[in-house]
Amino acid sequence: MLLNKSRAYEIMDKYKLDALLAVNPRNIYYLTDFSGFNNRTQRNFYEYALFPRKENAPAAYVTTAVELPRLSDFPTWVPNIQTYTHPVGINNRDYDTSTEDTEAGIPINWPIRKHRNLPDREKQWLELKRKYGENVSASPLLALKKAFKDALLDKATIGTDDPRVINWLNEAGLESIKPFEATNIFREIRMVKSPDEIKLLTKAAQINEQGMQAAIDSVKEGVDWQDIELNFFNKVSSLGGQGVYITAGPGGLPHQSVVSGKPIMLDSLSTYKLYHGDLGRTVIVGDPSKEVLKRNKAMIAGWEKAVEIIKPGLTGSKLTSEVLKVMDKKGFPGFIIVTPHSIGLEHTDHPLPIGNEMPGSKGDFIFLENMVVNVDMPYHEYAWGSMHLEDTLVITANGCRAITSEKTKIVIK
Repeated sequence: MLLNKSRAYEIMDKYKLDALLAVNPRNIYYLTDFSGFNNRTQRNFYEYALFPRKENAPAAYVTTAVELPRLSDFPTWVPNIQTYTHPVGINNRDYDTSTEDTEAGIPINWPIRKHRNLPDREKQWLELKRKYGENVSASPLLALKKAFKDALLDKATIGTDDPRVINWLNEAGLESIKPFEATNIFREIRMVKSPDEIKLLTKAAQINEQGMQAAIDSVKEGVDWQDIELNFFNKVSSLGGQGVYITAGPGGLPHQSVVSGKPIMLDSLSTYKLYHGDLGRTVIVGDPSKEVLKRNKAMIAGWEKAVEIIKPGLTGSKLTSEVLKVMDKKGFPGFIIVTPHSIGLEHTDHPLPIGNEMPGSKGDFIFLENMVVNVDMPYHEYAWGSMHLEDTLVITANGCRAITSEKTKIVIK
């Protein structure tokens, strides 16, 4: 299970929430373990996930009945699956609204070839349809309304990442439910990982690092950035991941192609089952200068200091100041960025200022046990080059452990 239930209950109690309603596809996946067509295509308002605070109230997943067969391969722990259908023909919704049930949908029945044996998988699909695809609603919102009633949430405060949906439910007859903006509440829950999430993030980190190695292997004098990028994406894809992003600095390579003698930062990001891997390395073609080597050693010393002091309770500002202090002593004054960030379903998987909230308004970053974090240490100097060092750590009870290789030395080609 992706969801860290105990963490969710703790944070829901903190904000006095009766339930969580996920509209954002990543939060729906988090609450259900399921990511189908509407989720992968980011089609908001065509699926929902409802997670009540009362443990005896049924959690719910709302989806189109068409997608039910996929649950045989990707089951959800959620007990209440509510489905809807759209009319196949326009006349299917041509009725007298004063005499007919406007909230009922029309089940979709694919034909079954007579006198043929059904494969076991198709038998499973038909069983899922029988269980969840007969009593369908006419729209996603009406299916969600059923889920609210099943969970006895007619009068409740609902934390949601899109309060508009609560307004629509008010208009649909659930007049006594109230919205509570929860975009960052979901992040606050998600930043402490469940055991299953840590396994996925470990796999994501390994895939991303192999993609990074493919990118490094392709760095040669005269090579265009597109070739390096393609090698990264192809490798990640071959391992079952999805490439998201790789960069060589603020605007990519400073020259049209790779040149010798200038250090190049590589920062790669990819996903495995929607969980992110993130890594930073430095590569150079040709012999590095003494300055480059000295700066790399200073970055290594800074990283080692970070690993030494990171543990639950440490603040991000304390980490930054301690690492920069070490790097300055080791010969890299003027280094700017040492930034920790939680990683997970988002690259930055902890509360962030949104809307009219100002930077810093969320308070200091605090390391917690079972967080998975990256420490970002990028550097770019115009007319000189760029460097990077970034690995991924799981925060343990008394410290941290790496799930990437921590190959911190500059790669010389």
